Amino acid sequence: MVNIQRINFDGDSNIGLHAEPSEEFCIMNPGLSEKCYEAVEDILEVEIVKTPIAGSRMPGIFCAANSQGVAVPRNVEEREKEALEDAGINWKILEVNETALGNLIMVNDKACVVSQRLEEVKEEIEELFQVPVETGKIAGKDLLGSSSVVTNTGLFCHRETSEEEMDFLEEVFDLECGIGTVGFGVPFVGAGVVANSNGVLVNEDTTGPELGRVEEALIRSSEQP
Repeated sequence: MVNIQRINFDGDSNIGLHAEPSEEFCIMNPGLSEKCYEAVEDILEVEIVKTPIAGSRMPGIFCAANSQGVAVPRNVEEREKEALEDAGINWKILEVNETALGNLIMVNDKACVVSQRLEEVKEEIEELFQVPVETGKIAGKDLLGSSSVVTNTGLFCHRETSEEEMDFLEEVFDLECGIGTVGFGVPFVGAGVVANSNGVLVNEDTTGPELGRVEEALIRSSEQP
């Protein structure tokens, strides 16, 4: 049974900016209260790794992860690398101009779709995540990470995702794509959700109808026979 819970992180509804989850671990803002870490640990069933990324306490913006490792930007700090290594997490620096990698990469343990701005490092991303990597867009933009939530069992995207884009994502990830908003109309769903195949955290501003769409895409899809 996949669990779902509404939560804000110490009053902030942008929970997806404070955390970058995988099936095995979740990299989190080190300045949060203990109840935030406990909620993620309990619902997602993961090890919590408390570290900034690129000097920011919003690692969800600056890194992207699956169970194989985490992609970090060129301005990652030594103490952050050490924190990842201490947790046994494989990491790789992507030597590109862009540093907000979490906004540009959507990845699970089966596949990965990235912004065209990362085309030159596709092979490095494949090597790190050990999955096929494609380039694409959601809602006509390449902000794939902030416009989606993808787990091993579910896929939820920006409300303006086109049918063509949905067909592409469904083929790449072999998952049915749901679309919608969170947080009372926010289309950048990655900012308001923290999820893996074990559970889903959604910000407290999310309405009942929005929550239903999240459940349909990320929970009920995983319970299909």
